[in-house]
Amino acid sequence: MKFNCKTQNLKFAINKTERIVSKQTSLPILGNVLIETVQGRLKIAATNLEIAIETLIGAKIEEEGKITLSAKILSGFLQNIPDETIIGEVKGNDLIIKSQKHQLKIRGMAADDFPIIPQVPAQPFFEMTADELNKKVAGILVSVANNDTRQELNGVFVEFLEDKIVLAATDSFRLTEAKIPIKVINKEEYQLFIKNTPSIIVPASFFRELIRLGEEEESFSITVEQNQIFAGGNADKLTSRLINGNYPEYKQILPAEYEINVITGKEELMRAIKITSLVIDSQNGEVRIKSEKSKQNLLISSESIDRGGNLSKVAAKVSGPDFEVVFNCRYLIDGLNVIGNYADKVLLKLNKEKSPMLIRGKDEKTERKDLSYVVMPIIKD
Repeated sequence: MKFNCKTQNLKFAINKTERIVSKQTSLPILGNVLIETVQGRLKIAATNLEIAIETLIGAKIEEEGKITLSAKILSGFLQNIPDETIIGEVKGNDLIIKSQKHQLKIRGMAADDFPIIPQVPAQPFFEMTADELNKKVAGILVSVANNDTRQELNGVFVEFLEDKIVLAATDSFRLTEAKIPIKVINKEEYQLFIKNTPSIIVPASFFRELIRLGEEEESFSITVEQNQIFAGGNADKLTSRLINGNYPEYKQILPAEYEINVITGKEELMRAIKITSLVIDSQNGEVRIKSEKSKQNLLISSESIDRGGNLSKVAAKVSGPDFEVVFNCRYLIDGLNVIGNYADKVLLKLNKEKSPMLIRGKDEKTERKDLSYVVMPIIKD
């Protein structure tokens, strides 16, 4: 194999792929990236056996071929040379890469030993815009459990509907749900699929990588096949195994109706909670939210024996009975950050008797139901 390409193009491609390069030493080849010539371009790929990524870059190909080599070494070389044309040539199991002033030989491994990455099906089910994905999926990932013994909570629940998909994640203490519109491409196949598979559970790492790729892509085509999900962009392809298991019936735990509605400014509420957090014992400490009798303010407070106490007033429009409820400070801040990217005002919905609190964005006249964050209260005896 022999090629030449721009340093910057190869650097971007290696940066994309090396994030998922496996760190396990039992299979050294998983610590490598695959570089292969494909139809006059270079394909760079990596996998950790759960998720795989492929990206294409422009290059001048003089000889076809492929090799796997250390992502870390190649990335280090590319980070330390200017943006210029570089030449790469494979000799045996080595890649010799040259810039104007530097030459590096990287010992590689045979590409035939690299795990086979499933090919993206030719006809996807639907497309969704990268912009819509980027706005909402970061909020979903906030609520994913980390290293939970219930493997399904470490993933993202995906429900397929006729014109949208619903994403949800929960760690049992808070929940985020997002609705993303889709453009169905293969209607017959898609309807048959959702009839047999109305929902799946996808590793959170798949969506983390998709967000990063979405910074350069306009849209993604999506297909699910043989216990794997495929996402394709203009130059990038992402593949991931699905998580087996049954996701909790999270909709059943949410109240059908809320007797208390609060409309308030996101920034003012966030400032009050952050100030209150200064005197609690940790970021996981307790913040008390109480309605004022006049229903024109929320009272945000906390108290610590070691640090002191705080009381802040936040202008709000409160409808429903008076209430007083305690929440985890960090979960509230996370929720306001999730919703705050969507609207300047937030709508808080809850019931008087120790129920979860629903947080949504609020436009001038509209409740933004396409992105919801739910936080469980701290219940004291």
